[in-house]
Amino acid sequence: MPRLPSSSNLTFDRRELLRGALGAGLGAGLGALPAGAAEPGAVSFKSNPFTLGVASGDPAADGFVLWTRLAPEPLKARGGMSAQPVEVTIEIAEDPEMAKIVRTTTETARLELAHSVHAEIEGLAPGRDYFYRFRAGDAESPIGRARTLPAPGDALAQIRFAAAGCQRWEDGYYTAWRAIADDKLDFVFHYGDYIYEYGHTDVVGYDKRPAPRTMPADFPACYTLTDYRRRYALYKTDADLQAAHASCPFLPSFDDHEVANNWAADGAPGHTPAEAFLFRRAMALQAWYEHMPVRRAQIPHGPDVRAYRGFRYGALLDVAVLDTRQYRSRQPCGDGFLAGCTEADIESRTMLGAAQEQWLAARLAQAPATWQVLAQQVLFAQFDWRGFPFVKETAAPIIDVDTWNGATAGRERVTAMLQAAKIANPVVLTGDLHRALALELRRDWRDPASPCIGVEFLSTSISSVGDGPATDADRATMLRNNPHLKFFSDKRGYTRHVVTPKQWQADFRAVDSTATPGQPVRTVQTMLVEAGRPGLISQ
Repeated sequence: MPRLPSSSNLTFDRRELLRGALGAGLGAGLGALPAGAAEPGAVSFKSNPFTLGVASGDPAADGFVLWTRLAPEPLKARGGMSAQPVEVTIEIAEDPEMAKIVRTTTETARLELAHSVHAEIEGLAPGRDYFYRFRAGDAESPIGRARTLPAPGDALAQIRFAAAGCQRWEDGYYTAWRAIADDKLDFVFHYGDYIYEYGHTDVVGYDKRPAPRTMPADFPACYTLTDYRRRYALYKTDADLQAAHASCPFLPSFDDHEVANNWAADGAPGHTPAEAFLFRRAMALQAWYEHMPVRRAQIPHGPDVRAYRGFRYGALLDVAVLDTRQYRSRQPCGDGFLAGCTEADIESRTMLGAAQEQWLAARLAQAPATWQVLAQQVLFAQFDWRGFPFVKETAAPIIDVDTWNGATAGRERVTAMLQAAKIANPVVLTGDLHRALALELRRDWRDPASPCIGVEFLSTSISSVGDGPATDADRATMLRNNPHLKFFSDKRGYTRHVVTPKQWQADFRAVDSTATPGQPVRTVQTMLVEAGRPGLISQ
């Protein structure tokens, strides 16, 4: 903590100064334009400006966010756009043919936000489908479907949604996103790893096999705002991902690869010092905002963004979207899959930070829905990784300290919150590990006889790590070492959830192969939870 010259006796924290500088500089660019800034004028496009598709997200009972980004040449630094602001018209209709227009509004797409549009629509009816499209100059976007939240307290017969993420471009095709689009769901929870920050490669996987598809050779590892913008643009050119976004609202979050592998708070293992890393984080989070259908409340201020927020689906389902990256303790014992890491159990360690823990406790204390969801990024349950192919065999359990196993006291505080609020049916949704798991949660992981208090569904990756290597022997070892583990799959895909007042059904959907497009997608396992009876039932 450096001191100013001796003429002053004030002391400043370098990181706070950096946050202030970023907030005043980069963050200021996200707000109102300065006086005299260019106003939108007439525009004509030589090619389609809607190459990145359309999306809706973050719904409310009377509306939602509608997103697009103008990018006629999406992989160029500015997406092929000039500095001129562009007026974008948004039409909202009651029918997919756009014959019954109920709202027309305009937004201005500006260079400062990569000519992205985040239209916050209000004043619509609750619990129903709407359809939308954008117009800019003489160009018209595809039509998308959005859906408002039900009215507070509405008794719902059913909610259908998907949890998905981890979609590294080089590792395979996005066939699972096409299946999600075909499911015609109420929403999608995207838990993160929307992009991967690594540079161009021709090979992937532990065996260095040829990549099913590759990024352009001039794509380096992401550090600058231009790097991150181009990476999102590449991913969003995928037709299957565009179809999923157009099919229903997304509740987007982020995990590590939107910034850097295994980042935590103001750093990442093996990466730049904190002072430099916060600049990188600021670039990454601005690009995340520019490409996600989220609200102005999620505009980053320098390296900081308020990503945790909640959504209520009538009396049936409450979804608390959590952030397990910005406020967490750094990974203990140097990160990785480790045995005997006592540092993980230190009482002060956290995954959410004090403010987010207080927010979650207050939300849980409200009148509960039938099902309470903690929608987050990394494995919540205790887990012993012995038996998995890349983990060395030891006498002691092996934990992944990038998960809640690296901050056990933080997990115990959340578990205590659920009990204090008398949450009858807690469900944790997770991703990150590129495998599908279904687990029962215990009140006290130190006691094998501790009762089940809820369940966790961990979704596999859309494409990351390609087709899975785990064998039957590997699975048998993990099941033996983790009696609360009720299902494990090393395939790619997603999880489809069908929720009623009496039952939660999780369908683990798998793609036969990500190496070629258009492969079949099938349900490899269905798990059930009965309301009021914590525990998993195989179907």
